Amino acid sequence: MSTLAKRVLTALVGVPVLLGGAYLGGWIFAALMLAIALIGQQELYSMLDRSGVKPFRLTGLAIGACFSVQALAPAMAGVALALLVALVAVLPFVAPERPLERLSGTLLGAFYPTALLMTLVELRVARTPVVGDLDAFYLVVALFLFIWATDTAAYFVGKGIGRHKLAPAISPNKTWEGSIGGALGAVAVAIAMKLTVLGFVPWGHLLVLAFICGVVSQLGDLAQSGLKRSVGVKDAGAILPGHGGVLDRFDAMILAAPLFLLYLRWMANLI
Repeated sequence: MSTLAKRVLTALVGVPVLLGGAYLGGWIFAALMLAIALIGQQELYSMLDRSGVKPFRLTGLAIGACFSVQALAPAMAGVALALLVALVAVLPFVAPERPLERLSGTLLGAFYPTALLMTLVELRVARTPVVGDLDAFYLVVALFLFIWATDTAAYFVGKGIGRHKLAPAISPNKTWEGSIGGALGAVAVAIAMKLTVLGFVPWGHLLVLAFICGVVSQLGDLAQSGLKRSVGVKDAGAILPGHGGVLDRFDAMILAAPLFLLYLRWMANLI
């Protein structure tokens, strides 16, 4: 089976699960996203192992999980801080060699990808006089669609008319033409959603959100490519046929989701 066919089949299974979880919301969506995030965290820890840095996996996963569910259980942020304090306190005894690298690698995994990716849950549970339950679901869907449209448009535009390399040292196949096409793909989806389910989001803010996703999602992809190249691996994992690992599929989401949430909160004042 070709890689493209595997990618399509994985998407046919994964997309309904992801959107279904987002629609149900609450702890169901949180559990789904937490599972995805923790798998991604394990993949990052495996890459750190290859680089010679040995993170404290169990402690890091526990800290990441606690920070990740604080949107639904705020007290868990305190548990995460307690675990962090305990880890630092015992560091001289459990990591007499390279303690700074091991601590840094552990905390990197707890925040990237886990805590950043779980901002999707915070977006889903947001409630204001303007944003109700269904509106929050549509905002999550918009984020997904902006990123998927960017990825798809960048691929086909780059393949069709791409000539100028974007970052040849990191990702030789990406082009400036594809990158611009990807951003425009996100904007096109934003226009369609404004005319259908996102009428409560002002035009200007929605187009900015689409542009942010169109640009930042590609930077997230490049960042992950750089991390993989630094340790000599093609894919971060193999759990998703045709895509690789969680980090290979959600690298764009990891950076775009927090900025999407922060813009809606601080600039658009919608959540």
